[in-house]
Amino acid sequence: MSDHLPQELLAEILSRLPVKSILICRCVSKTWYSLITNPSFITHHLKKTAARNSGLLFFSYCNREPCPPFRKNESYLLYPDELFANPVEELDCPCKGFKGLFDIVGSCNGVFCLSYGYYAPALWNPSVRKIVNIPRPNVTFTSHGFHKHSHGFGFDSSTGDYKLVRIVYLPDSNLNFDKIPPLVEIYSLRSRGWRKVDNDLKCVIPDFSTSAFLNGTCHWVATKPPNGPDVCDAILSFSLGEEVFGEMEVPDCLAKKYHYINVAGSDGSLLLVAFTETTEERCFSVWMMKEYGVPGSWTKLFNISHLADIRRFIAFRQSGEVLLVNGGEELFFYDPKTEEFSYTEIWATPSSFYLDTLVESLVLLDEPNEFAEEEPSEDDGSSGVSNENSSSPDGVDMDLQKNNEGNQNANSPIILNEANEILEEVASTCNSQVAIDKANEEA
Repeated sequence: MSDHLPQELLAEILSRLPVKSILICRCVSKTWYSLITNPSFITHHLKKTAARNSGLLFFSYCNREPCPPFRKNESYLLYPDELFANPVEELDCPCKGFKGLFDIVGSCNGVFCLSYGYYAPALWNPSVRKIVNIPRPNVTFTSHGFHKHSHGFGFDSSTGDYKLVRIVYLPDSNLNFDKIPPLVEIYSLRSRGWRKVDNDLKCVIPDFSTSAFLNGTCHWVATKPPNGPDVCDAILSFSLGEEVFGEMEVPDCLAKKYHYINVAGSDGSLLLVAFTETTEERCFSVWMMKEYGVPGSWTKLFNISHLADIRRFIAFRQSGEVLLVNGGEELFFYDPKTEEFSYTEIWATPSSFYLDTLVESLVLLDEPNEFAEEEPSEDDGSSGVSNENSSSPDGVDMDLQKNNEGNQNANSPIILNEANEILEEVASTCNSQVAIDKANEEA
């Protein structure tokens, strides 16, 4: 039947299948394989995926064993809800062979940007089990010596490209990082390379600042000289489409009171997470910008003054509870309405916790798979990711061949039955019943 369907109708049918089924469908024929790995089909499928929530949460964290050899234990889990009781699936570590702790810069459309020390070495889509190597940037320890940097990752909808921006601060002779203008470079997945971005930045992103991507823009908290690193009085933004920087003021009531301020995103809104801890006062506060880009729309969501030693804000739950990490490196829930809290008995390095809704997409499916097999080294110029890919000579991925062992007939009744069920649904929406009936007769 599949050989007799119009290409447009076949694409519509396949785009409605879940990712796992689509991956198996690649083995039906060369025509199907070519269609599924076509960038236009991947984009079409993503639009449909965005309209339906997968219902799964991607949750990762990493801890070290307390005794030698201090092995790290990384966990990448999919959960059906925010109770973190029984994971649906435990994912393999995306980059094998690295001895350090991975951080996640951010995620967009099912793609996660992984960070390791000075570098963000890879993009990873767990839904299609693809890892794409990010080459070594132009500014490195070898080329410029010791430096500080910040990353931001997101999607440029104007070009359909995934981009990683890197802001590098070099020290002067007195180890001040606010005297020398920063260097900015951007990586494009489409071009698979780095290039310099001109800038006239006057502010400095502190070491602890993470990035938040929303509205096509990366955000960080920053300090404007000569205020010093202890005063976060600005939000630095970078538009991935226009590739220009912007700046928003942090409300004075936050900048002058809190020692630590960071940015976060929640349901398309920009958040400021602020806390301070002195001998006289402990306070943790979360604010939301109700109207993006409007300074007067900052609204305080809640304030915590009776809990000591809060180290990090992770996310909001749908119930309104907040997921936090305390000084004992334990994840816990806090209810701002009742002021009650409950512990999860999950301990890990605070910076390693990452939680987001999983977007099951085909992004990176048309890229070669590149596995990380060795630790990065400044001396050999390696980024820590092997250039060896996992594609077989005929273009079918090795992981796909492995998944299909014992199932030589990829055109299986299960997949075809599922496709036939979707055919009926497609017919009702695109008036293609005549084409479907004819295809069934000829098949």
